Amino acid sequence: MSTVSELFQGLSKEEVEVFLGESLAKKSVVKKGEKIFSQGDKPKYLYILEEGAVVVESISQSGKRSIVNIFKESGTVFGEVYLYLGDGVYDYSCSANENSVVLSIPREKLSFNEMSDSVKVKIINNMLTILSKKALYLNKKLLIATSFSIREKLAKYFLEQAGESELVELSFTREELADYLGVTRPSISRELMNMNSEGLIEIRKNSIVIDRNKLHKFL
Repeated sequence: MSTVSELFQGLSKEEVEVFLGESLAKKSVVKKGEKIFSQGDKPKYLYILEEGAVVVESISQSGKRSIVNIFKESGTVFGEVYLYLGDGVYDYSCSANENSVVLSIPREKLSFNEMSDSVKVKIINNMLTILSKKALYLNKKLLIATSFSIREKLAKYFLEQAGESELVELSFTREELADYLGVTRPSISRELMNMNSEGLIEIRKNSIVIDRNKLHKFL
């Protein structure tokens, strides 16, 4: 089983292997499109992505899809926000975006009373870091979602993804980007073409080059 994850930062390989063994963690192969958990389910596991990609999304009663995130990096922890909510249930569903391998750790085995002191402290600290990053991510997504125009949404998204660079590696298809931003695919495609022709961005095959100064004018 994988021992490389932010959850295990600061732990030795041996400590992680002992923890996973005692926790009865299991590895599962999940086929593309197969559900890992569904909206309304009670949380039973903490999940770690080992291979592939998973998408966290919600589907409205009218059938509209809203993407929360797509995880592709090996070692990514997901499902952690709901782990300690008592009787809370998932507001989203999660499925494999491609054939994937997922490690699941039973919720009850993550009771910190079951761990040695050194492991307990490290995992608590790591979990707090993960939860803090998730809260920051969701706050930034909310700022994008509440933007008034598609151009403003795209400008905020590209600037956030680029960081200090001017290159945005595309992790979403246009359909996924539309579902992530809460707009239609034709609207996204049209606005991307307009922004490209106006010199705000340069669309390449698997990436987009941004003009930071021009995009900042739309914030």
